[in-house]
Amino acid sequence: MKISEWIGENKGAFAFTVAVMLLGSAAYFALGITEGMGPKKVNPAIFTGIQYKVAYGPDGSIKIFANAKNNALARFDAAEGGSIPEEDSMTIGSMEAAMMKNESLFAKPGDSLTNFFGIDRIYIGGVLKETGSPVDSMHFLGTNMFNRIDGEKGRVFTKLNPESVPKMFYSLNISETPPEKFVLAEGSMSGYQIHDLGDGQYYPLVLGSNEAKMMREEHLFSQPGDVIRGFFGRNVVVIGVLSKTNSGLDMMHFIPLSENQIG
Repeated sequence: MKISEWIGENKGAFAFTVAVMLLGSAAYFALGITEGMGPKKVNPAIFTGIQYKVAYGPDGSIKIFANAKNNALARFDAAEGGSIPEEDSMTIGSMEAAMMKNESLFAKPGDSLTNFFGIDRIYIGGVLKETGSPVDSMHFLGTNMFNRIDGEKGRVFTKLNPESVPKMFYSLNISETPPEKFVLAEGSMSGYQIHDLGDGQYYPLVLGSNEAKMMREEHLFSQPGDVIRGFFGRNVVVIGVLSKTNSGLDMMHFIPLSENQIG
């Protein structure tokens, strides 16, 4: 059954669901809650002028490389080492660092990685304290290393909601092959298309597991097929939720729009 047909046969339930979602939207845009945490607010200065590259490890795991201003990174506390990457080093977010340590890729700041995404050798300069934001899944590099490292630009971007809470997006075009670790726990990619529901176009949205959990707690949606109006300036249909990966994918919003097409 098409989403538009489902709505037509369930007008009463649909109207109630939309009302609840609209009320939940205010909380979503105002708080920015992540799994197991209360409201988190990260200094938005780090996202001013930030650049991203995305790449994938041999096992298909996502790697998000970022080049941010040093004076913005200096506002973050390091759990180990320093918060600002040197010319030949990188600083890693807490979640990504934990995963890399579990894989025995490094043990402490000062350790080095060889043949790392096109770079012969790079040192671990520091690990940031947990922030409960997309920062936790990033590798921060200086400008020279960022330019040299292999990865795709324009795929991943962040947007700040009205309360300056960062949300991470992945631009996935219609009919494009998703990343290897992109495995749906709910929903179907057959719904990843533009939907005309009578009052305009609705874009498909796939959520990472952490984002889906938070948005459900805020009553933004309950199951695939639900719609959200005014989501960063767009109307969307949630068509799926990813399986948990304990990586940056868990915080993502997959949508067939680019950075300049989202408010």
